[in-house]
Amino acid sequence: MSLMLDFDAEVEKSRGRPPKPPAEEQEGRLQRAREAMGEQGLDALLVYGAAEVNADPIRYLSGYVHVFPGASSLFLLPLEGEPVLLIDQPWHLEEARKMAFVDDVRTYPNPGRTWLADDLRSTVRDAFASAGVENGRVGLLSGTTPLVYRDLLESAVPGATLGNGTPVWAELVASPSDWDAANIRRTAQVADEGLAAAVEAAGAGVPEYEVCLRSLERMASLGAEFLHGSGASTHINIGSFSDVISNVRPFLFTGNRLEEGQMFWLDLSACFAGCYTDTDRTISIGEPTREQRELYDVTAEMYRVLLDGAKAGVPGGELWEKGNRVAVGAGLGDYLNHVYLGHTTGITTSSRPIVARGETAELRAGSFLNLEPGIFVPGVGSACVENTVYVTETGATPINGFGLEIHVV
Repeated sequence: MSLMLDFDAEVEKSRGRPPKPPAEEQEGRLQRAREAMGEQGLDALLVYGAAEVNADPIRYLSGYVHVFPGASSLFLLPLEGEPVLLIDQPWHLEEARKMAFVDDVRTYPNPGRTWLADDLRSTVRDAFASAGVENGRVGLLSGTTPLVYRDLLESAVPGATLGNGTPVWAELVASPSDWDAANIRRTAQVADEGLAAAVEAAGAGVPEYEVCLRSLERMASLGAEFLHGSGASTHINIGSFSDVISNVRPFLFTGNRLEEGQMFWLDLSACFAGCYTDTDRTISIGEPTREQRELYDVTAEMYRVLLDGAKAGVPGGELWEKGNRVAVGAGLGDYLNHVYLGHTTGITTSSRPIVARGETAELRAGSFLNLEPGIFVPGVGSACVENTVYVTETGATPINGFGLEIHVV
């Protein structure tokens, strides 16, 4: 697959519009969503979206990308009939209609403007009526729909019955289309280039920001997306001075200069064409000490065990137990990545099943999973290995190609 920049796509992005998937892909997404809705006994799916929640399902099902962090939207997909997209930024309506691949795009008053409550109820009621589902069973994405919207629905469409639509989105995430899969793989290639640029830039005396900005520059040149109105986007986080037992920290990078003797994680998320991958690599400034190398060796063994154990039908919690046993056996169980050891990714990021204690959801064939074992010992160093892998009935295959070894600079 070529990594040449798609200039038509870049022109669209520079105009403020995400590139649209092919028409057959657009129709295929809605059809697959409707099939999943039918399995759940739903007459419609209603998705609330904003920068911090459900930005991915809104984009995936309608083509709309929130214009800035404070923007929100509602997407109503009936089992039969035409979908409706509602956005809360009237000034952005014409651009929203250009970027969306659904025909019916309207505005609605944000619930925060309480003096427009009657207009809001009327707008929502009209959308449900045009979709023919004012008395239907409507699935919401549980846990991510604000209570104010549930109250709104009860008053605007009292004949509708609210149900759980989360399994519909979970099914789409677990079964990406061929078009999705091709772009997820291309996203991994963009991430590999970003990792390579970061390693090339790293060295004693180099500021953290220099390492990360060179990586972001490389990925931007290959079409990576940097979204304003989405909670997840292309970014890189460096752990050179972190004492946190995890591969995240509040500040992505600082002006601190790398120091001889440091060994640390580098966490990179790439977004391309609405798809995501996560990767981590381990960097050492100068040759690692024996103790640091032992941290890496345990991490690498955890990754091998996780990769060997990943296949369709395996619960995320069972896979976590296998990785955890490696760390505990090495006396490093207390320094294991406390977020999780992996998560489903692809058309969204950090989705279930995750690789964590007690996770009951099973891996699905055809899905993409991130494996990210890490060991973090304050005062010694940290190591993390993360790849995106493609899950099959019999195993899992990494789609990243950048080397897993300690990158000594």
